[in-house]
This record gives sequence, structure tokens and C-alpha cells, in this order.
Amino acid sequence: MAKVSLTKQGPTHPQIAHRAFEIYVSRGGDHGQDMGDWFEAERQLVAEFAQIKPTVKRTLSARRGTGHKKR
Repeated sequence: MAKVSLTKQGPTHPQIAHRAFEIYVSRGGDHGQDMGDWFEAERQLVAEFAQIKPTVKRTLSARRGTGHKKR
């Protein structure tokens, strides 16, 4: 049986870049705020991942009780 490993605990670089661009566009495309946009995008995504993470743990915990043997 293959083991599944969840190593990524937060947003990826492309996800942050995409969100930062969305923030940039929502501000009207004004230049000079790229670092602020990046950090805001990262903050938003980390908060979203924190909300999703407990759900994933519950789902994985629920599967353990389905008769699969733990090795």
C-alpha cells in the first residue's frame, strides 16, 4: 500500500503571485505597491489554508476508522 504524505502546509508561490496580481488589479493597477500586495496575498491565503486544514485532518481521521489496517 502506498503512503500518502502531505508536506505542503501553506500556499504555493504561484498561488501567492496570482492573488497578489488580483490585489494589484483591484487597486486599479497603481505601481509601487508590489511588496505590500505580495504580503497581503500571502496573509489572505495563509488564513484560508488555516480554515481548510482542520477539515482535511477530520477527513483523514475519519478514513482511519473504515477497517483499513494501520501498518
